[in-house]
Amino acid sequence: MALKWIFRIFFAFSAALFFACSSPTSGETGVLECPECSVKGSSAAEKSSSSTEQSSSGAENLTLTWIATSAFSISQTEIMQVDYAALMGILPLQMPQAIGDSFPVSNVSWYDAVLFANALSKYMGLDTAYSYTSVGAGNKIVGLKVDLNANAVRLPTGEEWEFAARAGTTGSYYWGTDKASDYAQYNNLTDSYQETAQKKPNAWDLYDVSGNVAEWTNDTTLRGGNWTSVAKELALDKSEKELPDYASTTTGIRVILISKNEP
Repeated sequence: MALKWIFRIFFAFSAALFFACSSPTSGETGVLECPECSVKGSSAAEKSSSSTEQSSSGAENLTLTWIATSAFSISQTEIMQVDYAALMGILPLQMPQAIGDSFPVSNVSWYDAVLFANALSKYMGLDTAYSYTSVGAGNKIVGLKVDLNANAVRLPTGEEWEFAARAGTTGSYYWGTDKASDYAQYNNLTDSYQETAQKKPNAWDLYDVSGNVAEWTNDTTLRGGNWTSVAKELALDKSEKELPDYASTTTGIRVILISKNEP
């Protein structure tokens, strides 16, 4: 589907859907009861060796796929423009040569990322990790508090991001001594970031963890480098601290899902 379709059709359906799910719940629905999302387990990452995938069709579907680790689930790709537009009803200004369903949303601030995480939590019928008193101009959030243990979608902490990015590896790069450009869009290889999942994933099937767009973490740092970064800036222990209202064509979003289903 094209983004033009999203703006014509999705807005008609998503408003009703969003407000229907606008009250946080106890989160007991958990990962597998989100009919709009699919869940994949990686044998190297999940608690058990089995994998589960659930999806459905319909106008309100999101394209989001979760990868289950031993501690949380994480979006397999950077959040794409099609999903951001569907939930938020708007896209930030994108690079003209990088607009389309499968491109990552860019030019998002930390505030934007937090609000997206809360919107996705509500859409899935979960608690929200972030609470606040008001939202001002430029999505500036006032009185923000975060509950890292909530059954909710949120930004990963720096430690959580690195755990998932490494996928069990211990070196500076998850591809070891392989060719970096096989795994990461970086060093201005093209004139913009590219569509998600065009490079090889890490061992847990996460795409574009390094390069493409940098990913906000809960502590307002950007991780993974971006499409303009040189190789050393892709190192998994590197981070870039920014103000929460900072946004550029190099900033994007990846989220995690905390789910504590009772047996």
